Amino acid sequence: MQPYFQYQPSMLATALVTWGAVAAPSLFALSQAPFWAWLPHLALLPLILLVTNESQHSYGYTVRYRLLAIMAFLIHSTGFLLPSSVYLIYSVMLIAILTFYLSPVQSYCYMLFASMTYLLVQKFYWQHPWPWVEAMLFASFHLFSYVVSHRMQQERTAKEQAQLANSQLLATQSLLGQSVSRQERLLLARELHDDVGHQLTSLIVNLDVARRTAQEPLKSQLQQSYTLARETLEKIRTLVSDKRTEQSLDLEAVLTELIHHVPRVHITLQFNAHPVLQSLSHAHCILRVCQECITNTLKHSNATQVNIEFGPSINAEFQMKIYDNGTAAPLSEPGNGLRGLQERVAELGGQFDWHNSPKGFIVQVQFKETHHHE
Repeated sequence: MQPYFQYQPSMLATALVTWGAVAAPSLFALSQAPFWAWLPHLALLPLILLVTNESQHSYGYTVRYRLLAIMAFLIHSTGFLLPSSVYLIYSVMLIAILTFYLSPVQSYCYMLFASMTYLLVQKFYWQHPWPWVEAMLFASFHLFSYVVSHRMQQERTAKEQAQLANSQLLATQSLLGQSVSRQERLLLARELHDDVGHQLTSLIVNLDVARRTAQEPLKSQLQQSYTLARETLEKIRTLVSDKRTEQSLDLEAVLTELIHHVPRVHITLQFNAHPVLQSLSHAHCILRVCQECITNTLKHSNATQVNIEFGPSINAEFQMKIYDNGTAAPLSEPGNGLRGLQERVAELGGQFDWHNSPKGFIVQVQFKETHHHE
């Protein structure tokens, strides 16, 4: 069970030190002010801790966006409490956090907003001359913080993609291993039946002829050899039947291998066995659907939770639903990944649907029961 709050030590230490460096002198300067003037500084600390929490089991990104909006409001409200520009250090820290939540264009817009807000407050509220030098200085700090954080985000994304590719490779290897094992069993059964079985049958016929025409004591030895040959043939037939009994595919183990190594998001799997999953082509298709959905969640959504549910059979149909709690922009047209999945499912006679919902992105797959075994 993962903790509800999780932080990188370096990130936590930097956030606490930065907050203390700004809050301590500001609160000292506001020592004679009413208590409500302290609230923006005091409230920023828990907000910083909440938005930098990296736990997958915590609150979703919708809550985080609201917390970030409150942070931005409190940061710039402190500019009306003291004429000092030190509060902009909060803003520099905020842009480093926003890098992981906003697009580059949105981040640049915030930097412009922070600089313009500082200029206007200093000029029209505090009646100071235009503080161009300070504004440009803090704008450069904002830009530096953004560039460093953006680089960190790119490295994290590259690491996630590598982890995701590794998890997909392990899952594919697991399914391939089961497929190879099944093919090897079938090949061995054919070899035993076609070669060894036929040769033993010929041997039994020859021994039968020999034992009928031979004299004692040779006849007794031939009878024993004949009986032994027949027992051996019967054992081989039983073995061939066992080998021909199709080894079941364990798709649950394959999917468990897949989700075990996926970074950042927490994935739950609710698996229900179904006859259609014993078809290698169907099992491979389901694996590809799960892989693509997880990839899309990591690339295009801020989701922290992905659910894979194999529904109960209705009218002998196989049903699966995958959904997340992300806040990605509504998707009007499917991309190449979704189109590829739709084609895969359609080739197997299934139905593939996807849609956005207020609670996240949902993908559904249905297959009619098949009696075809590969």
